[in-house]
Amino acid sequence: MTKQPKNSIKIRVRNKMLSLVLPRVYCGKLKTFALGIIDSSENRQFAEYKARQIEIDLMSGHFDPSLAKYKPAKIAPVVDLPSMTFSEIYQAYIENRKNLVSPATWKSTYINTLNHLSECPYKHTHEALKLKDWALTNRTIDATKRILMQLNAACNWAVERNLIESNPFLGKTQIKSKKSKPKIHPFSNAEKVAILDAFAESEKFVYLLPLIKFFFFTGCRTSEALGLRWKNVKTDCSAISFEEVVVLGKGGAQRKTGTKQSPQRDFPCNQQLQDLLRSIRPAKAIANASVFVRPNTSPISHQNLRTAWYGKGRELGIVRQLAAEGIIDSYRPQYNTRHTMISACLEAGINPIQIAQWVGNSAEIIFKNYAGIISKISVPEF
Repeated sequence: MTKQPKNSIKIRVRNKMLSLVLPRVYCGKLKTFALGIIDSSENRQFAEYKARQIEIDLMSGHFDPSLAKYKPAKIAPVVDLPSMTFSEIYQAYIENRKNLVSPATWKSTYINTLNHLSECPYKHTHEALKLKDWALTNRTIDATKRILMQLNAACNWAVERNLIESNPFLGKTQIKSKKSKPKIHPFSNAEKVAILDAFAESEKFVYLLPLIKFFFFTGCRTSEALGLRWKNVKTDCSAISFEEVVVLGKGGAQRKTGTKQSPQRDFPCNQQLQDLLRSIRPAKAIANASVFVRPNTSPISHQNLRTAWYGKGRELGIVRQLAAEGIIDSYRPQYNTRHTMISACLEAGINPIQIAQWVGNSAEIIFKNYAGIISKISVPEF
């Protein structure tokens, strides 16, 4: 028999009546909560459901220590399953999946969705469209999509277990976003110069200047630059091989082999990039040492880069400050250095297929995302 987890609620039968035994963590002392229903297979399912509801409420901060919230109706002791609220359906669903997801997913997706449902005034399955409209009005498009996707999955699960008759969200989860996909907004040459000059003049962040130049020169992803080691750079700095990335995971930064699109990608260095790499290459470069490091020789991190570029708290980062002062058109994230390099190559008339190979994308993505720039290229004289 599987051992019950610590602090789990137990079901007790006394005089053919069902009750729940709550550990001290709930009410400060061992508490027996009489459900007022006789022992039957159907009522035991209800008791198990109530136990799970109380456990989830405690974890999500919605526990009612008076226990009034959990008392069944005085009449009809057997729960009317088709009248379950969205919160009750979802609570049962996520409890069933608790051991299948990570703690991060449990908190960021499951508990957050549960909190949204608790605030929504529309609780019952016949109010599915009203819930959807409420979410569209009171939550972001992305949050609404997550809520509907989660409820759709929960209701499908409930239908399979005969907890509800049908899924009220079937065919109702699609949302037509009013906002079109943001257009590619590369930095202009003047903005690029302004950004590089600002890093060069920053006493605090000047050490990041070679990395910022590298982003503009290669159009590589942030994770690829931070994962680059000297063993990946040819001795004469004529070529680079992107073979590893540094990404943020549950335990912090993690080094992984391969890139987003392929195990390895070669990048030819022009004279400008060769000069940059030679200027920062140590006299005795250690093969496994990171190319881009801080003054203390520790690798540059995602956080170092974000703090310098965007800022921290009320303190504006370099690029955010340039935008605030009107020196650049608007604030854009560091990833837009990638858009800038790709756009420059397209405007120079370089074959999109070649560009895709350099930056680790498919030609299809280049055509799709940069169609506006490609269309501006003049037809050559024949």
